[in-house]
Amino acid sequence: MKHFHLGIAVLAAAFATSSMGQSTDAASATPQSTLKVNSRAVLVDVVVTDSKGNPVKGLKQDDFKVLEQGKPQSIGYFEEHSTDLLPRRGEDRAFPQLPPNVFTNFSPLPTPPAVNILLLDALNTPMNDQMYLKKAAQHYLKTLKPGTRLAIFTMSMRLSFIQGFSDDPAVLATAMGYRKNDKSEPAILLQSKGESDAQNSVVELMVAMEQAGASSIAFTVPPQTIEAFQQFMQETRYAQDSDREYRTLQNLNQLAAFLGSFPGRKNVIWMSGAFPVELFGQTSMRFDDSINQTVNLLSAARVAIYPVDVRGTNVSTYYTAENSLDPTITSAPQLLGPPPGVTADAPNAGQGGFAGGLQDESKAKNSSDSTMDMLASLTGGKAFYNQNDISGIIGKVSDHSSDFYTISYSPTNTKMDGGFRKIEVKIGDGEHYTLSYRRGYFARDQDLPGAAQTRQDQAAQHASQNPARVDPLEPFMVFGMPQSEQILYKTLIQQMRQRADAKPSLKGPTDRYSVDFALDLDDLYLKLDPDGSRKGKLNLSMILYDKYGQVTSREDHLVNLSIKPDVYAFFQKTGVQMHGELQVPKGQYWLRTGVYDEGSRKVGTMEVPLSSVKESIASK
Repeated sequence: MKHFHLGIAVLAAAFATSSMGQSTDAASATPQSTLKVNSRAVLVDVVVTDSKGNPVKGLKQDDFKVLEQGKPQSIGYFEEHSTDLLPRRGEDRAFPQLPPNVFTNFSPLPTPPAVNILLLDALNTPMNDQMYLKKAAQHYLKTLKPGTRLAIFTMSMRLSFIQGFSDDPAVLATAMGYRKNDKSEPAILLQSKGESDAQNSVVELMVAMEQAGASSIAFTVPPQTIEAFQQFMQETRYAQDSDREYRTLQNLNQLAAFLGSFPGRKNVIWMSGAFPVELFGQTSMRFDDSINQTVNLLSAARVAIYPVDVRGTNVSTYYTAENSLDPTITSAPQLLGPPPGVTADAPNAGQGGFAGGLQDESKAKNSSDSTMDMLASLTGGKAFYNQNDISGIIGKVSDHSSDFYTISYSPTNTKMDGGFRKIEVKIGDGEHYTLSYRRGYFARDQDLPGAAQTRQDQAAQHASQNPARVDPLEPFMVFGMPQSEQILYKTLIQQMRQRADAKPSLKGPTDRYSVDFALDLDDLYLKLDPDGSRKGKLNLSMILYDKYGQVTSREDHLVNLSIKPDVYAFFQKTGVQMHGELQVPKGQYWLRTGVYDEGSRKVGTMEVPLSSVKESIASK
């Protein structure tokens, strides 16, 4: 990429801007006959490893066999993805050193075969584990090798955004270390051990008062009151768990919808401290239909879930300092509770229930691990638990999924009956390989894996049918999606002094920013006129997003270029210069910019967290 000099150039003779959509003529609508063919295809990404966990490369289509519900399927598409097959962009792979507040969409690294999403779960993780989780993530980002394309999300009462896809470790570490991203959030729907112990203590006190009777205590608690209180606690816990599980599903649906807007495999590294057993485990499910839809949406978006238990290798809470022993317990039978085969009301049966508590906690831990394994199996990922090196686990996920195969087939059973279709992938010749892939899908029309188009495909189809009413940049301006580099450019983003006579366009206090563009002239198609001037047409877009991915404001313009020879010579040194301004509310926001060249049909996009802009006032 050329090293353009960014400056403010007032070049009225060079180009003119107009609001998006005002300079185009309506296309004539001519009815046409259309033949619609609906072909359903199922995409399966397969990771193949040997006995030592190393990726197996160089396999061919004939090596694979695919079965659905035990019936062989014909493979219609096959592709190998490997870091060894990526094109190189020269020997120098260092990121360009840019002045403060200058950003570029140029990357010296090739596009990886898969991208990673770091999902930090505060909804299902106790507060004491959240700080450890974020520190481990920050440590990983500081040691991250350039070229690993990563995005960062947090999940609490709703899905929040920290950083879009970037292969620059410095950008990712800066976003993660932003002062508003390093705080733990209260897991208000997750009952802590302290809360559980407090409730049990209340019940024990009520029972003691009921057993003592009126002779020794000022008042007694009727058994009906104790039972009603216990029932209330159970119903409250059930409602909290149901709400937490429902919000988890909705967050995953939203993430799947976002990731489905662009092609390729996506690895979601879901870091949590308490995976909802009711959702993906073997227990009675509360949201059967919703779960099926979520699994299908993840499959359609080619998402593989890698659950990571951030608790690592932990001991039972009964062995921790926080656990207190009832002072009335004076013997081993009281501590351990009833031995096997002895009822609780038998003589000397014991009241402590220590063994039973250990057993219950062990069952809960095993259920959580099974849930993680099942979720990973359903989506083609891998579960990690009983491991303390969280940052090392993230690296393992990247290594595990960097080499894989994509297989596509059209199911022989075309009935969309909502049932689960089991997928089996095998490798012939009796090779002993380990295969990781999603194990099936639910046959539903609205979210069939492989049937959903990406936003780019939908926009391209819509543009061909309605050329006068489509913004060609729209599918590339989705919050957080990878940057487009067909048109390389830089931006200089600076804070400006507020104008005294400016009318606020947004509610509340705002900051004023200037955005100066420098576009690589070689990436644009400019028609040479007889008088020596060069003409072209650009679409320019600036969209301001909040941390939830909501559009706060946007500016869209058509830029009609008419560049005279002397200005063209200037642009060859500096790049095509354009200037924009916008108002930004106080808080955490991201600016996504995009350029579309109508002559070459090339696109360039860039996303910058405004927290990265150093506080310096532009001289305007």
